[in-house]
Amino acid sequence: MEPSRLPPEAADKPQGLIAKDRLFSIAAYISSGEGVIAAALRKHVEEEARHLSGEDLLRVMDQLYEQISSLLQSTDATENLLALHAIDALVDLPAGGPSKVSKLANVLKNVFEVKRDPEILVPASTVLGHLANVGGALTGHEVERQIITTALGWLGGDRVEYHRFAALLILKEMAENAFTVFKNYIPEFVDVILIALSDPKLVIRERASEAMRALAHSNMEAVADCAAKKAKLEGIDMISDLPDETLYTIISFLRTDDAVRTSALSRRWRHLWRSAPINLDTAHIPGFCPEKIEVVTQILSEHQGLIRRLHLNSLYFADLDGWFRSPALGNLQEFDIYVAKFDDPLPLSVLRFAPTLRVARIAHCSFFEDEEVPVFNFPHLKTLVLGFLYVDEDTLHSILSGCPVLEDLLLDSCSGFSRLVINSPTLRSIGVCNDQYGDSEIVIENAPCLERFVRSDSFRTTPVIWVIRAPKLEILGSLTDNFGKLKLGTTVSQQEMVAGNLEMLMRSVKVLRITSSGPNLDAVLRFLRVFPLLEKLYIMSSLQMDMQNVQHHEPTDVIESLDHIRYVELKCYSGKKPDVDFAKFFVLNAKVLELMKFVVEGRCTQKWRTDQYKCLQFDSRASPNALCDFRSYSGHADPTGCIRRGYHHNEHVLSMANPFDSSSCSHCRDA
Repeated sequence: MEPSRLPPEAADKPQGLIAKDRLFSIAAYISSGEGVIAAALRKHVEEEARHLSGEDLLRVMDQLYEQISSLLQSTDATENLLALHAIDALVDLPAGGPSKVSKLANVLKNVFEVKRDPEILVPASTVLGHLANVGGALTGHEVERQIITTALGWLGGDRVEYHRFAALLILKEMAENAFTVFKNYIPEFVDVILIALSDPKLVIRERASEAMRALAHSNMEAVADCAAKKAKLEGIDMISDLPDETLYTIISFLRTDDAVRTSALSRRWRHLWRSAPINLDTAHIPGFCPEKIEVVTQILSEHQGLIRRLHLNSLYFADLDGWFRSPALGNLQEFDIYVAKFDDPLPLSVLRFAPTLRVARIAHCSFFEDEEVPVFNFPHLKTLVLGFLYVDEDTLHSILSGCPVLEDLLLDSCSGFSRLVINSPTLRSIGVCNDQYGDSEIVIENAPCLERFVRSDSFRTTPVIWVIRAPKLEILGSLTDNFGKLKLGTTVSQQEMVAGNLEMLMRSVKVLRITSSGPNLDAVLRFLRVFPLLEKLYIMSSLQMDMQNVQHHEPTDVIESLDHIRYVELKCYSGKKPDVDFAKFFVLNAKVLELMKFVVEGRCTQKWRTDQYKCLQFDSRASPNALCDFRSYSGHADPTGCIRRGYHHNEHVLSMANPFDSSSCSHCRDA
């Protein structure tokens, strides 16, 4: 059954009139935008409220809640998101009474308990924040208390990663939108958030920082509101009762300007920021380049505490060497610099940060070009991002060999080397964006912990990619459909590999992305044969009308992955014969397929969808539970996926759940 269909009786009605019937169908708006479902729900509920008594109206609302719950139980993210849009729309409607808030809150609570995908969890948390902001007073805060205590329990004692991720999303929204209740849990919150801030997972650390900032901002707003009303702070400013060391930690996660503003909260805070570890980020210092340089120079010379994070962005004529020698940077943990002029060298004094750095992002500079290659030793560096720079091959490999605990590596628009060799016992994620390698090589020689290797989409010449030892590799791509560019194993020939030990080597891969001209079914099937346990397949297609994708799948031609593939996505799908024949193979042969998604340029009309459904022979699908979803892309919804130019954005593909799905990236959605 196709999830994007409209009911037959609604097919010929204007979108705004579909909600006329008493049995309002939320699912009918699966292809509509958030504003359309909100307007339709508002009109439906207002019409029912004019004609029905209180009890009858509550029954109508209960029918809507049941539809929402059913959509949220689906495995289709599109239906889940539609349900969340519906909840968000119902929050602002007066109908439903006090029970509406508690019922919707319980529905959302169930989402956080069972869903794992950030694509669902992040928007669900936003809807929860809206509900807490608008409806909290109606429930006597009992719902908020239950949700907060559940989240604190997940973060403090539950080692399930998606529960910890959800807990941080919940706590951030509660700190921002239900501070009256949340302030009573500050001691417990601080205890668990300090652990999350040092979590090995980057995405957990980032969300913990956001939750900490939300708490500090809400506390500052509450204190400022009391000061304006000349009210007592007793019972309001709960943070000020915490020990100095804890307050220093809170300040260390605030932006530069917010850290300074804490001095205006009360006498207790007045001098704390001057000796607290702080973030020095020029993006949060007002003024033009000369003013920013003056402020940075003053802070580095006068600040009594240490600076843990330093972010410098395009400051012309700055004395970088002088700044890097400042005693305030003696325990720097995060270094992020985008040099103003591309040919400006990065001072060697930057290496004084090596003993303490955890995160390094370096972009747009001359990278040790005119010097002898120094000895690099970064004993604690876990994340390294190099962007828009020229780096010599020997220098790059010297840096990598000097990072014994490195976990995340991103090379974005870098040049100067023709061969990248990975030998790392700790590396988990590698991202390569807008590579300049041409016909060179990327060799994953020994990476026992590597879980993902992600390249940006491009139909330019692809380097040869050798995967010799990466037993935990689960996410791979984007690869071109030139099978000869992928080498697996050591010295055995490619033909012998396919017949021999290749499957054993690559059984770990669960998610694969391929760019295919045609698309070329024969070429893609060669990849499927060597990734037998593949579960998700993404195809970025470039249409060629002369491509013949007629494939007769014989029982003797065993492609084991067809027993495991649950999700197939075709990007830039045109609906023309080469695309249809390519997609039809998976419809008719993927035995456990759950969803086949088509990302289409331009609008998908209902008639076009119906025609495609027939052309694909979806009624004869091999998997009886498979769904078909046609989705248009426009604006910033880039069909090529999340990874794109901009190294601050691209870093997120190293940690996000699915780097090939831009809808799961908040940066793409908010662009």
